[in-house]
Amino acid sequence: MKPSLPPCLPTLVPFLLVCFTDTNYASAPAVKSMDPQLQEEYCKNFTYGNPAANEFFSPGFPHNYPAGIKCFRTISADYGYFVRVDFRDFFRIEPPSNEGRCDYDYLEIRDGDQGYSPLLHKVCGSDFPPIITSSGRSLWLRFASDGTIEYNGFKAVYDFIPNPLETLPFIPKCEFEIGGAMDFIGTANISQEQLSHAAKYKTPVDCTWIIRAEEGKKIYIQFPHYELKEPNDCNFNFIQIFDEKTDIEHRKRNFCGSVAESYQSETDVLYIRYYADARGIGSEFEAVFTALRKIGNNEEEMVCPEGEYDCDDATCISNELVCNGVRNCKFGWDEESCAVGGSSIPLDFSKAHVIIILILLILIMTGMCAGMIYNLVRKLSEDKEDILASREKSLASLASIESVPGVPSPAKSRASRVTENTDCNGCYVPPPPGGGFPFGSKF
Repeated sequence: MKPSLPPCLPTLVPFLLVCFTDTNYASAPAVKSMDPQLQEEYCKNFTYGNPAANEFFSPGFPHNYPAGIKCFRTISADYGYFVRVDFRDFFRIEPPSNEGRCDYDYLEIRDGDQGYSPLLHKVCGSDFPPIITSSGRSLWLRFASDGTIEYNGFKAVYDFIPNPLETLPFIPKCEFEIGGAMDFIGTANISQEQLSHAAKYKTPVDCTWIIRAEEGKKIYIQFPHYELKEPNDCNFNFIQIFDEKTDIEHRKRNFCGSVAESYQSETDVLYIRYYADARGIGSEFEAVFTALRKIGNNEEEMVCPEGEYDCDDATCISNELVCNGVRNCKFGWDEESCAVGGSSIPLDFSKAHVIIILILLILIMTGMCAGMIYNLVRKLSEDKEDILASREKSLASLASIESVPGVPSPAKSRASRVTENTDCNGCYVPPPPGGGFPFGSKF
């Protein structure tokens, strides 16, 4: 349906045209986007239609719908009723591709109130779809057209029919809307009523958080706590992040493993979906979001406005978030200069990695001190043994010299001579040269 080559080209030879046949004639849709305000006006035929008669139409009906348009709506019934949609009088949308897929213009219908609800039908061409009935209280619909070839569209009528098999008690939808510069979300927000209902009636816990930032800002979300009951099994528990809308095209993250990384939005609206069923019920998570302003050459602001803190990563946060105990900047610079208790080294002792580092440092310091003490004791012991050995060796050498015949003993000190001669109560009296009484006394 979409030609990708010109049908004919002139050549240098007179009266000769070279014509091409595109074998991939309907291979890819032409992409075109419409001005948002104009699109909103065109979409009123689809999103509102004729509420008094429970009718809605393709954009521009009964004229051709415009190119490059996307319209969304949700039809919801009261508790205890189904939604039923019937197409009447006219149905003509661009035919499918050669592979039979509705890739160009189409109407998409899902069984629920969100774009991630189970797909019921994706229709195009000129064949009337069957009557479509929801399994619950809502149907989610989207009409989309590509950049070329428009048709007249369709007319649809919806009504609400009683659900005779409805036996489950009514429970409010698990949905939360939140905003501001920063806040926490998580499984702690889910009421005990929701958990008890899921456990008693074997229904899944399916909750959505809608986070809105100021116009022009982005949303940065982190997951300090994330623990699934059934990790790596996406059938029982997962967390999904949708940017701006909840359709599959806007799904940015799908966490069902053991790690949930941080994410920065592209728009000012984020949807966080938590799903747990059967063995997955009891999975937990906690997330903290921060409203950021991007700055730089391609942004509205080159520098952070007054009242905002520069994170040194081309983003700004509110000054109120600085030194609040939460690392709102991506690299945590808003907490780096914050001293706790008079300390010049700011540390978040609630973080697991900080505790592990401190334990390792303590173990290393203890080991170093123990090693130093052991080496000191060993060195002193070795020195003592060396001194004793040297002394014994010296005494042995002296004794061996005195015991050798013909070898004069070394000169003795005065103290040694005094101690050897104990006559006269320790006084020393030299003997006379010829012997006899000393001093040559005569009697």
